[in-house]
Amino acid sequence: MAERREELNILGAYLQGHGLKHSQRREIILQHFLDTGGHMTVDDLYRGIHRKHPGIGRTTIYRALKLFVDAQLASAIELKDGLTRFEHQYRHAHHDHMICTECGTILEFLSPEIERLQDEIADAYGFTIESHRHQIFGQCQKCTRAKTAAPARKKARG
Repeated sequence: MAERREELNILGAYLQGHGLKHSQRREIILQHFLDTGGHMTVDDLYRGIHRKHPGIGRTTIYRALKLFVDAQLASAIELKDGLTRFEHQYRHAHHDHMICTECGTILEFLSPEIERLQDEIADAYGFTIESHRHQIFGQCQKCTRAKTAAPARKKARG
């Protein structure tokens, strides 16, 4: 509960600092976002929120999530399917993503080797890294197996 209060305070400070109004709807959306894990789309949040708060629409949720990203409470992941997923950012350890282009599965990983290499590359170019996002697109193990098995099944029938 303390983490929630802290994040609500961060949102409040962000809104105040940018001349935006506090709203009960944004607070409800933030609470639901914090209670839900994973990589969520606007529709994922809408389905969860709409049951208890039918007056909160998709556009309001989308705008709130954009505010959460701007306030650094959330981060957005853009995928090739055109859907943006949002995940918790504040007080969450840095990680990168492997994204399946077949089924949309998102696998989180952390590689000290990649982190070290990017720091070395940045140093070599005199570049100061402020943030980064590393996304690898490909096929998850399940989809790779399914594709490999499909031709074998087709051959067996043929």
